[in-house]
Amino acid sequence: TSGDVTITVPAEAGTNTITIPATTGTMLDTNSVIASSKLPTGSVIQTVSASDATLYALSISNATSDHAGSIAYSITPSSSSNKIKIDFFIPQVRIAADVGGLRMRLYRDIGGAGYAHVTGLSGTGSSNRQASLAGNYDNQGDGNRSSAWFGGTIVDSPNTTSACNYKFYFGAGDGATTVYVNRTENDADQTYTSRTRTHVSLMEIAG
Repeated sequence: TSGDVTITVPAEAGTNTITIPATTGTMLDTNSVIASSKLPTGSVIQTVSASDATLYALSISNATSDHAGSIAYSITPSSSSNKIKIDFFIPQVRIAADVGGLRMRLYRDIGGAGYAHVTGLSGTGSSNRQASLAGNYDNQGDGNRSSAWFGGTIVDSPNTTSACNYKFYFGAGDGATTVYVNRTENDADQTYTSRTRTHVSLMEIAG
């Protein structure tokens, strides 16, 4: 074929060697994209970020029921061996009960099969003790001001290439009550009242 290939030798002393592999393939150039399957373990394959400013008032039906208090945060893994790193910050969560045990769990839906508690990311339940991702015990808190916030980093292994949808669910171990997310209980029209936004970032990590 016609054309030229130019190799420029660096202006350095010593021997410089270019080794051409005995295989068929395409050499990288400045416009090449490395396939995600070729990246080493621990590489970031993709990142999806979203936030939720919805003001939730969740009616908790009983001591063991969980209720969704976030939008769905979605990512589709490119390989079933990859992991999903989840960074989250929920600035304001309030339980209406004067004395109440609040819990938070991560739920996951894979390919539209329905949401289920990701038990491997929660603690170990025992007898009446609930396995939770996070929790708080409020004692005689002020309905305007006393709130908890939850944030951190967790890593899930969904073992799938189907769409993974994540939601944060909340419950109250003391029975029927209301849990508020991104708002205070009273949501009073006062300068001491804050309305907040939940932030979540999902990263697919090569496994």
